[in-house]
Amino acid sequence: MSEQLLLVDGIGGPSRALTEANRPAQHRFPAFAGPSGLVVTTDRDREHTVVAGLDLKGRRWRELISRPGLDVSGHLAPASSRLLLRVNRGGRAELELHALDGARQPLPVALPGAGWTGEPTLPAPVWAPSSRWVAVSFSSPTVPGDALRVDARTGAVTTVASSRGAFGAIRLTEPTLQLVPSPAGRPIPCWVYAPASPPSRLAGSAVIVVHGGPESQSVATFNPVIQGLAAAGHTVLVPNVRGSTGYGRSWYSADDGRRRLNAVADLEAIHAWLPQVGVDPSRAALWGASYGGYMVLAGLALQPQLWAAGVDIVGMSSLVSFLRNTSGYRRAAREREYGSLEADLDLLERASPLSRVDRVRAPLFMIHGANDPRVPLSEAEQLAQRLSERHVECHLLVYPDEGHGLARRRNRLDAYPRALEFLARHLGA
Repeated sequence: MSEQLLLVDGIGGPSRALTEANRPAQHRFPAFAGPSGLVVTTDRDREHTVVAGLDLKGRRWRELISRPGLDVSGHLAPASSRLLLRVNRGGRAELELHALDGARQPLPVALPGAGWTGEPTLPAPVWAPSSRWVAVSFSSPTVPGDALRVDARTGAVTTVASSRGAFGAIRLTEPTLQLVPSPAGRPIPCWVYAPASPPSRLAGSAVIVVHGGPESQSVATFNPVIQGLAAAGHTVLVPNVRGSTGYGRSWYSADDGRRRLNAVADLEAIHAWLPQVGVDPSRAALWGASYGGYMVLAGLALQPQLWAAGVDIVGMSSLVSFLRNTSGYRRAAREREYGSLEADLDLLERASPLSRVDRVRAPLFMIHGANDPRVPLSEAEQLAQRLSERHVECHLLVYPDEGHGLARRRNRLDAYPRALEFLARHLGA
């Protein structure tokens, strides 16, 4: 992952690059700490993200806060004297308040449970102009989304908006975090949602939900699709395969370019592990959106003997046609991740599900928006046509008023129940 930090003149002057364009590094949440310095979350020259200071005059970096073996991120207060630190402990968030001048020890913030705050699924924390308070969005697998107010002087937390009664008597599932052996030598972190009382015909079935990105992380937060799958009776596994963030630079870069198929190999490792959680490997399906949708299609094409069904939402069926047809503003960034059409065409062809469409035999359910600027509708249409020619069961739902994903409630209420019915039909005992 290569991100560049720029200094932009707000009155129309030229922008200035503060970091190198092609140097692999993340640079997040930059904030001014006085007139000549920034506080930035970065993994520049490091395995894990730290909070660092950058001197704008000499461009010198200085590490401010880190946690060995863990990713952290920092959100600076307007007065520049206080900072809210989030520690990413395996997809669960821990918060601390820090005084950047070292005047006091870090102050822990007692969150209302084991859950998550901030990106990739929630808004970032917001400081009050006085720097006395900081507002935080909090979610957990059983808490859709609460708004918290943190007292920056004491660390005390007040819930100002609660979502805990949103589902009434409906029972939500709390996952366990498991470590799945992988060919990488490092285990694959995987959330496992076991259904409380599965219908007898779905007992022992599994749905593996792969996140998008791929520069993202499945964390301990509420997801209605996952809860719906578990409520239907499936065991749901939500892995952070190679390419996921939150576990250090080596893990999120382990699928870059010519290592793309490493992440697909992780799906095979998860499939082999399914009996450890009481799942019948012959009744396992893949579900994913965007890059997760690509992973669904890659799994069905490259591992046809493993998967009983797939649900693909706005996924790429060919990395070649995707890069040729995606919006121009996306192409350069995606080529840095997947490989370029000019230099890596052989790799892109080899990693494209469409190139192996003759091997697909599992039934497929696809959902796509007609106005998708990122993954054009043609990605789904070309695959559906090829599967239809081979008489492989394939359902394609196209929503004319959607883009990259399903934003409208009425479309979600139409598409997701149909996808669940499709899985129940193919995974039932």
